[in-house]
Amino acid sequence: MKLHYSFMKRTQWLWAFLILPIINISALFLCDPINENITHIAYANKKLPFVILWASTCAYYFWCTGYRLIEELHTHKKSCRYLLTASCLLMVISILIPYDNQAGMLSKLHVRAAMSATVAYIILFLYLLCQLSCTSSVVKKMLSTYVSFISILCLVFLLTGCVSAIIEVSFVIFMGIFLYVLFNNENLS
Repeated sequence: MKLHYSFMKRTQWLWAFLILPIINISALFLCDPINENITHIAYANKKLPFVILWASTCAYYFWCTGYRLIEELHTHKKSCRYLLTASCLLMVISILIPYDNQAGMLSKLHVRAAMSATVAYIILFLYLLCQLSCTSSVVKKMLSTYVSFISILCLVFLLTGCVSAIIEVSFVIFMGIFLYVLFNNENLS
């Protein structure tokens, strides 16, 4: 774990400003970003390897930076690590569960796994930010930015009735940059 932690600490700028944006913007060109989601690329457009790469890359970044954030806390480290690991693994596993309107039960399992993983990550991250905001005024300001952005994405989800590629990509790119700014603040090491 220390190897992943150290590697991500040294290369976070590369992930936040190059790797995540390139793979996510590439995904937008493979589907209708407003009406389709990235799963559509895997199963309708037959590009499952690309989607597995996309999910694995995003989950790895979320896991490494989440682990680093958990290390800043002094309480509940073990349970936070378990939840982080479970949510990041489920992000990747959900992609491997086929989604097809005729598949019925598998499609429901895919959607529930993906939504559960994402919601668990969002809530865990909110918890971590709340904990850190008690000791850092900078994190307190960033917390409101995070809540505002998540609220906007939820509103778009409610208005469109689906998780579109634009929502997925916006979330990943935002989190990449947000986490970079958070960790490169002198008050949070």
